[in-house]
Amino acid sequence: MTRALHASIAFLVLTGHAFAQVAPPAANAPGAPHEVLLVLEATTDQNGLEQARKFTESSAVTGIILTKLDGTAKGGVVVAISRELNLPIRYVGVGEQIDDLLPFDPETFVASLFD
Repeated sequence: MTRALHASIAFLVLTGHAFAQVAPPAANAPGAPHEVLLVLEATTDQNGLEQARKFTESSAVTGIILTKLDGTAKGGVVVAISRELNLPIRYVGVGEQIDDLLPFDPETFVASLFD
């Protein structure tokens, strides 16, 4: 395991512990939390799969947001992450504004992989 990956995983484990401490107060809201979303950048490589595994061990993730699809990155690794962890891709980010966060459309995503 590379030093950078090891550091990232250590950070995610700490983040998971922080999440566990922050989430209980929010749990007082009716039906909360409604979603726990793992945000991944389209530039994420195969290390992202290991990071996602570690993060989902410490939090009840219900879906994925894939960001930075407005550049040259295709975000193909998110398919492997979604499949292995059985998590739906909920949204994709194609820019920097709130209106650039779009519901995930599998057909559009697959077509963009071949553009």
